[in-house]
Amino acid sequence: MSFYSRLFPTSLLSLLIFTLLVCGNGAQAIRVRATSQELSIEVNHEEVCMYSTGENSNEGAMLHYHVLHGGDDFDVYIRDPRNRTVYVSYAGEHEMEDRVYFTKHMHGEYAYCIDNRPYSGSRKVIKLVIGVTSLTRWKERIDPLTRLMLRTDSYMLGLHEDQIIFRLREQDLRKKVDESSKLLLARGLTETVIIVFVSVLHVLLIKHLFTKKGVRAVA
Repeated sequence: MSFYSRLFPTSLLSLLIFTLLVCGNGAQAIRVRATSQELSIEVNHEEVCMYSTGENSNEGAMLHYHVLHGGDDFDVYIRDPRNRTVYVSYAGEHEMEDRVYFTKHMHGEYAYCIDNRPYSGSRKVIKLVIGVTSLTRWKERIDPLTRLMLRTDSYMLGLHEDQIIFRLREQDLRKKVDESSKLLLARGLTETVIIVFVSVLHVLLIKHLFTKKGVRAVA
């Protein structure tokens, strides 16, 4: 067998192995493994939280909650590692079952909380499912519509936070207006009482003076 005849199968095998390695690396580069945690919690007159810690700063997260027992009069909070509110849904704004999607932009532990304190506080059983997947490798695959949806979601969340701030300011202004109205009413009543008292005093004084003059004239 010639040298080229022996070399050809070896070269073909090497080329095949190289092709498999390249394809394998390519397949591994687009594989994104998602992890999820599921837990049913019992909530009384308290706040109960689940926590998740991601490995990357750019991760897609999902919260799915489903009320198994009880009503929907509770608040849902998602907080970042700095304890800042990423998402909030108050009682009356959500149904018995809902899903929330957002992107983690920080390393650390995120909290997913059910707050049952501000309302009836009745016993509830809620199933929570938290899903996390890495978005770093999928960044180039996200289409413009999805990016627009993410930006819109962030914009709407900012509007929601501004609305909360405006509501708080409105409550403060209402309190100040009510206090000012009470002060004006009290001041007006006080001035009225003083004016009436002074007027009555003047009338009595004038009557007293006329009475004295009448007595002197008779004498």
